[in-house]
Amino acid sequence: MILFTLAIDRGLIPIGPGRDLLFGFPSRAPQTWLIVMLFYPLLSVYPQEILFRTFLFHRYERAFGSPLPIIIFSALAFGWMHIFFGNPIAVPLTIASGALHAWTYARTRSTAAAVFEHALYGNAAFTIGLGWFFFTGSIQS
Repeated sequence: MILFTLAIDRGLIPIGPGRDLLFGFPSRAPQTWLIVMLFYPLLSVYPQEILFRTFLFHRYERAFGSPLPIIIFSALAFGWMHIFFGNPIAVPLTIASGALHAWTYARTRSTAAAVFEHALYGNAAFTIGLGWFFFTGSIQS
């Protein structure tokens, strides 16, 4: 994530806000960053994992027959949910992370494990600078 963010900052990947993203959120808005670190897992991650892992797996896993198709379905549904952010990074990043979280859920059958992993990577993304792609603009750092 750090290398990807650096590539955006240096203009090697021509997307983003045109400013320094790397660790920009915690340095520019430490109180807001702390609030996100505390409440993002509770108010965003947990509901998403209930819907995109626990519910989808319990409801549709038998219809898919084996773990790989439901993991792919879960990841694609999770990624598609992020299309409203309206940038070219949100969907592919969340498809990739959604596959990782779905794989964790498929292996462990633990919503808590998927929530922990999602919160860990999500908080890291916000801290490192990729969180900019997941803000709707209502909170500016």
